[in-house]
Amino acid sequence: MLQVRLRGLALDQSNSPVVILEVEKTNKGFGIWIGPFEAEALALAVSGKDFPRPLTYDLFLNTVLQLGGTFKKAVIGQVKDNIYYASLHLQDRNGQLHVIDARPSDCLVLAVKKGFPIFVEDAVFMESSIDLSSLQADALHQGQEEDNDSFKKFVENLDIEELKKHFRRDQDNETS
Repeated sequence: MLQVRLRGLALDQSNSPVVILEVEKTNKGFGIWIGPFEAEALALAVSGKDFPRPLTYDLFLNTVLQLGGTFKKAVIGQVKDNIYYASLHLQDRNGQLHVIDARPSDCLVLAVKKGFPIFVEDAVFMESSIDLSSLQADALHQGQEEDNDSFKKFVENLDIEELKKHFRRDQDNETS
């Protein structure tokens, strides 16, 4: 199992959101396509903005913590027909480990909010990995500190309302 980190959030040629995950201290990684609402939640989590009332992910986090649970890790453990499967590993107040089936996008949002590690199974990585150094330097910068800074700057400058309008237009076009 390899530890990965969030390297970036981008839109592909068809304007679908893609999360780029990178194996620590390498130029290897892979992309996972996620939904527009999950992309918005991830962008908000990275921005670190607090809201006056808890959002859905906050409700889940607060519930687990209030019940004495702790988040241990997320594992992207399988890919079938280009669909990634993940699990969230929680420990209850008695020390018992619970593994919960989850979407990778949800695991990523929770991991960003709580700071727990994200892993990918070796077989998934071998099947999905690409050399990230070939990607545009403007989109994904080299160096972890630069990555974090540039990603945070991207998110800070992201107009969530414009992103919502963009995705609504895409959905309207698909249904017409």
